[in-house]
Parts: sequence; structure tokens; C-alpha cells
Amino acid sequence: MKQHKWHKEIKAWADGAEIEVKHIAENEWENFEGDWSLTEGYEFRITTQLKKPQYLYAYIDIRYGKIGFSTEWENDSVMPLIGKIKLEENENV
Repeated sequence: MKQHKWHKEIKAWADGAEIEVKHIAENEWENFEGDWSLTEGYEFRITTQLKKPQYLYAYIDIRYGKIGFSTEWENDSVMPLIGKIKLEENENV
């Protein structure tokens, strides 16, 4: 049995993802409200959710004379920041 043209988008929507829709004659994407009967002349896409980048911050802990690490950082003159490492998700782990 052949899958529906918008199978991937419908499944993502059913799983809770946000979907965008636009009429093929227009160039503006809008939030989809859930009426899948109006598929002729429309395009659908899964709304991309940009993730906030995660960092590992390195700082000098002056109290103990050591380097410390944290995933959260607020500007602090008592413990100066010496660097940050961008963390990426490894899908193979």
C-alpha cells in the first residue's frame, strides 16, 4: 500500500510536532491548525525547533585554586570564566 503524500508530516503531527502549511501559490508559511482534508494545493512541513546550544563552562575557582566546570554560567568576577566548550549530542551513544 502506498503511503500518503504527507505521511511523515501527519505522523509527526500525531506525535505532537508542530506543522506549518502554505498554499502553493503563496510564499508564506503559517501554523497548521489540523485540517488534513485540505491537502490539494497546499504544502506541509514539520516546524523546525531550534535547540538552545549547550556549553560546558570552565572557570577558575579562586577559593580552592582549581579549575572548575559547569553547564550553567552567570558572569561572576569571583570565579572568572576561562573558556567554554560547545556540547553536541552524539546519536551513536
